[in-house]
Amino acid sequence: MGGTLIKLKEFQEGFTKNEKKISKYLVENIEEIKMLNTYDLAMKCDVSQASVVRFAKKLGFKGFPEFKISLASDLAMRNNEKTIQIIYDEIKISDTTDILAKKVVYENVRSVEDTYKVLNFDEIEKAADAINSAKRIFILGAGFSGIVAKDFQYKLWELGKFVVFDTDQHIQLTNASTAEEGDVVFVISHSGKTLDIYQTLLEFKEKGAKVITLTKFASNPIKNIGDICLSTVVEKTNFRSTSLSSRMAQLTVIDILYVKLIQKDRERADKYIGNAVKSIEKFKM
Repeated sequence: MGGTLIKLKEFQEGFTKNEKKISKYLVENIEEIKMLNTYDLAMKCDVSQASVVRFAKKLGFKGFPEFKISLASDLAMRNNEKTIQIIYDEIKISDTTDILAKKVVYENVRSVEDTYKVLNFDEIEKAADAINSAKRIFILGAGFSGIVAKDFQYKLWELGKFVVFDTDQHIQLTNASTAEEGDVVFVISHSGKTLDIYQTLLEFKEKGAKVITLTKFASNPIKNIGDICLSTVVEKTNFRSTSLSSRMAQLTVIDILYVKLIQKDRERADKYIGNAVKSIEKFKM
C-alpha cells in the first residue's frame, strides 16, 4: 500500500487532537520513524499507544508496522526523485511561458500519479459491477466536475448504457424523484462539499439508488454517504491549477473505470463502440 505521505496530508482536516499531534511529529521527524515503535511514538507525542494504532488504521493500514513499511517506501521514492526544484514552486505572475508550461504539466502529472497511489482497486471493481448491472445510471457533477461528468456520460453511452445527466439542480431533483432500487447514481465532486449536489444525492439515496462517489481522498460529506467510494488526490496550489489538476485526476479515474467496463464485457463494448464509430465516420470529410 503506497501513498502514505499523501494520506498524511489529505487526512489533516479529519484528525482528532491526538492524531494531529502524531501527524505533526511524523511530518517534522519523518526520517526518524523507521526507528520507532508504538511505545516510542506515543511517548514522544504524549498520547497512548492505542492512539498510535488507531492513527495507523485511520489511514487504511492494519497496524503501525504496516504503516511504517509503507512510509519507508514512500520516503525512498521521494529521495530518488530528480525533479528540478523550480517545478515544485507555485505559479507566479512573473513566470515565463516555458516555466509556466512546466509547472502546469507537472501539476497535472503529479495529480494523476498521486491519485494512482491511493486508488482502491477493489472499489473500482465494485463500481464497474454496479454500473454493469444498473437499470439506469444517473450522474451528478457541477463546475469542473460537471465537465468530467459529461465526459463520463458520453463514454457510458458508447457502451450502450442508459445514462441521465443534467447540471440543473431542479432537473436533478426531478430525476432523483424517479430513482429506485436497481439504479446507480455516480457523483463527481472533488471537495465532496458542494451543497446542491449533496442535497440531490440524499434524495437519490432515500429512493434506494446505489451511490458511487468520486471525491478527494480525505473524509467529506458526499464520500461519507457513498456505497462505493473512488478517490482523487490534488495538492492545494494558487491560481486555478487545483481545479485544473483535479479535473485531470478525475478524468483518469473515469478512464480506468471505462476501460474496466470494456474489459468486463468486451463483446458488448465492441458492438456499441463499433456502431458509434461507423455513425461518426459518415459525417467526416
